[in-house]
Amino acid sequence: MIFWAIKNQLARGPRAGFSAKHQPVPREAVEAWVQEAKRQGIRSIICLLGDDQLPLYDGLPGGLLAHYREQGFEVAHISQLDHQSPPLSKAQCRQAWEAFQALPKPVLVHCSGGVNRTGWAVMYITDRLRR
Repeated sequence: MIFWAIKNQLARGPRAGFSAKHQPVPREAVEAWVQEAKRQGIRSIICLLGDDQLPLYDGLPGGLLAHYREQGFEVAHISQLDHQSPPLSKAQCRQAWEAFQALPKPVLVHCSGGVNRTGWAVMYITDRLRR
């Protein structure tokens, strides 16, 4: 499910195939997510999944990030573990801002559930856009 922070510029949502259980994600779930992102016009993705979560996509040749690129998305990956406080460091927020500036719009930001890490990144980006 994709939510617009700034229509046609910046969106947020959960990762492909998100469930509260950390289990391998079936390719069909990823494909459904990709199709929804394309339907919404998403051109780029900022992925905030930690390296511990990417193995959930080992069933995809090359993994999740490569799959996104194969599907035509531009991708920036900022690795951050879930359940950290704060969810992102200042440096990671700056990386998200720099990625947003460089990537073709609209950009979708996601972590796992699309809440904490994603919320921090989207808040930082929207704050910078208001300046």
